[in-house]
Amino acid sequence: MAVSPAIIKILATAATDKRNRTISAVIIVAIFIPTILQILMIGSIVSSMETANNNLLDCSFSGAKIPDNFTVEQRCAVENMRDWLGELDKNIDEKEKDEECSLDGNLVRAAFYCLNFGGELDEDFDYETFCGCFEELTVEQLETALQNVSERFPQYEITAYLSCGIAKVYEYLNEKGR
Repeated sequence: MAVSPAIIKILATAATDKRNRTISAVIIVAIFIPTILQILMIGSIVSSMETANNNLLDCSFSGAKIPDNFTVEQRCAVENMRDWLGELDKNIDEKEKDEECSLDGNLVRAAFYCLNFGGELDEDFDYETFCGCFEELTVEQLETALQNVSERFPQYEITAYLSCGIAKVYEYLNEKGR
């Protein structure tokens, strides 16, 4: 399909005229601005969510002061998690004293955090059994560990999203040198 010489002449004339180039540029920008703004807004939201999650992690694991802008629910969740992690750490420390035990404490903490943050935990929760689900397993064997947790603690719903969250918290704990 050949383009007629008349159309080529019209396009060439339009391309050389500064006013036509300006109008074309304005039309193109007007078409793409909403898309660009949506991408920037989504990026901003994701960044804000990551910052908020990191603040919750910092407060839960490092004992940092809980910011004033946290909601009552967030404060309660952080305070509960601090208490529970204290109990969990006692069990991890006890197991790590045994030279034959191979336990990745950060993996246990990361999984515990992701499974329980914002939830409720029974007073008689068996921290020792929970730690046992991870004995001699590495982060590469997370699925096996989660299968162990699922078998011993049926109240937990194990999802693919959970595995991703555990990996991120595990990375955070290793970066912080916990």
